Amino acid sequence: MCPACQSAGTLKKHAWYNKYYYTNVLLILRCICTACGVTHAVIPSFSLPGTSIGTEEAQIYIQLRKQGQGRRRASKVFSGAKEMSANHPAVLDKAFRVAVDRAKAIFAGQADERLAGCAWIAALTGKTDQPMVRLNQYCLEHRVNGVCLTRYTIHLFRDRRSRIRVSHNNGSARIFKLVIDSW
Repeated sequence: MCPACQSAGTLKKHAWYNKYYYTNVLLILRCICTACGVTHAVIPSFSLPGTSIGTEEAQIYIQLRKQGQGRRRASKVFSGAKEMSANHPAVLDKAFRVAVDRAKAIFAGQADERLAGCAWIAALTGKTDQPMVRLNQYCLEHRVNGVCLTRYTIHLFRDRRSRIRVSHNNGSARIFKLVIDSW
């Protein structure tokens, strides 16, 4: 089912790209919806979108930080073959904070604004486990592209009846109406 327009059976293979999962390279399928024209990446649930880290490790890190552990101690989840750069925990903290702030702006008034991070996500979604996954699922259920640690800025999915097609690829060519014919 297309997350943008909710049409069933309309996704078809569109393209492929490479994504890192720690030191491994994954081949990611991109699909395009034949009903609304929006493209979607099919990323395995074990790999966190927009990063090269694993979803499980990121969730554990966020939970440890929620419990009051410092960055250095919480980041031990990224050890051994999954070791990250020294500044990665700070980057992850900031990305999570930005995602929650974006979601608060989009879903204003739907949860207690005084709450922060995991507590706000739990109040919004009604779920306390896997805060990043729950936030992205909530976004998709409410016709918003996932905001938590994704590589895109926020995209609100359009009503498919409007027939306005908005590319989610920020690097794609725009279609402009020819106003002056220079022949």
